[in-house]
Amino acid sequence: MTIVMLVLVLVLNFGISWANAAYVGRYYSESKIVGGSFRVYIMVGYIMAIAGFTMVYGYILLLISPTLLQMAEVDQDTIMMFEQLASDLLYIFCVITMIPTGFYIWIRSLKNFWENKTLSSGVVTGWNTYAQIHNTVSVARHAPSALERIAEALLGGKRKKKGNALILLLAILILILAIFGGYFTASAIVKKADREYDLLEELRKREAVTF
Repeated sequence: MTIVMLVLVLVLNFGISWANAAYVGRYYSESKIVGGSFRVYIMVGYIMAIAGFTMVYGYILLLISPTLLQMAEVDQDTIMMFEQLASDLLYIFCVITMIPTGFYIWIRSLKNFWENKTLSSGVVTGWNTYAQIHNTVSVARHAPSALERIAEALLGGKRKKKGNALILLLAILILILAIFGGYFTASAIVKKADREYDLLEELRKREAVTF
C-alpha cells in the first residue's frame, strides 16, 4: 500500500513538474526581453520544475537500487544505510531549491491578490500560503536530522566503517543522476514549449481581433 501511494505521489509530482516546465517554456524567450521581476518569476518556475523532476527520478532510482545491490550480494544493513543517505541528500537538495523559490511565488501571489482582489487570485494565494507553511514546518522538523546524518556520513564518527565511503559515493551518484535527469527533462519541455508558443505573436493577434 505504501509503494502504491508513493507511486501515485511521484506520478502527480511528475505531472505538476511537466505543467510547470511547459508554462515556463511558453514565456521563456519573452522573459529575456522583458527582464526584471517577470524574468525572475520564469526562472523560479524553471528551478522548481527541475527540482520536481529530480525528486521523481531520485525516488525511482531508490526503488530500483536495492534490487541491484542485492544482486551484487550487498548486505541488508549496508543497503538500508545507502537508502537513508541517498534519500537525505535528495530531501536536502529539494529543500534548498523549493523553499526559497516557494517563498518568492507565495509573495508574488500575495501581491497579485492585493492588486486584483479576485476569487481566483484569492484561491491561489490561499493554497500557496498553506503549501508554504506546510513545507516550512516540515523542513524545520526533518531537515536538522537529515543534515546530521549527512554530516556523519561525510565527516565520519564513532560508527564510521570502511564501507561507508562506498555508500556515500553511491548516494551521491544517485543524487547526480537524478539532478541531471531533472535538468534535461525540464529543459527539453521548456525548449519545446518555447518553440511552439510565441507570446508576442499571440498578443499581436489579439490586438488585430480587438481592432
